[in-house]
Amino acid sequence: MDNILTESNQKTDELEKLITDLKKLVKLVEEQGCEAKIIDTKDIVVDERARLKCMYPPCRWYGSSIMCPPHLKLVPSVTRRIIRKYKFAILIRLKTPVEDLAGPEWTKRHVPHELKLREVVNLVESEAYNMGYYFALGFAAGECSLCLSKNLECDALKIGKCRYPLRARPAMEAAGIDVFATVKKAGWPIYTISSSKDMRLVPCAALYGLVLIH
Repeated sequence: MDNILTESNQKTDELEKLITDLKKLVKLVEEQGCEAKIIDTKDIVVDERARLKCMYPPCRWYGSSIMCPPHLKLVPSVTRRIIRKYKFAILIRLKTPVEDLAGPEWTKRHVPHELKLREVVNLVESEAYNMGYYFALGFAAGECSLCLSKNLECDALKIGKCRYPLRARPAMEAAGIDVFATVKKAGWPIYTISSSKDMRLVPCAALYGLVLIH
């Protein structure tokens, strides 16, 4: 009986520590100028169609790096199994001007925001690791702009060695995560944006990242 009580107390202490640490990670995100929410991984929606949208119609960056389909082997069935091994996640939102994610110049204007989000995701993943959550796993947004924004080819595809192994992370959608459904479940508004859509109909725009934490 004493062993059972001791084990129960240990689990309670571990959960309390985890919640405290998650709150610290949210504060860390906010210090970087982004927003964050702690979500249950049951609220992360995985849908094969999310990855399919990378292919049809083909994204201009499709196949451009090991972080994008078809090279990324993190297919939806695998993503589901991995997510089940985690209890919580930090969902990160970086608000941007609507015009930076749409219009004729969006391919250039979105890059600084994408790079910033990637750095915040990496920071949270690294800090979670230092806290003892060694399986912390981050997802960024969009293509792997670390090399592409400099007009460099993906070295990992050419010679099997990534230039930025500690910074390169796949987008949620590349792994089959439905970003729209997941963000809506978290209580944040999210809108579709395109070069042909009247931007006056889009109240806000943002990029989203995710860090899974055991």
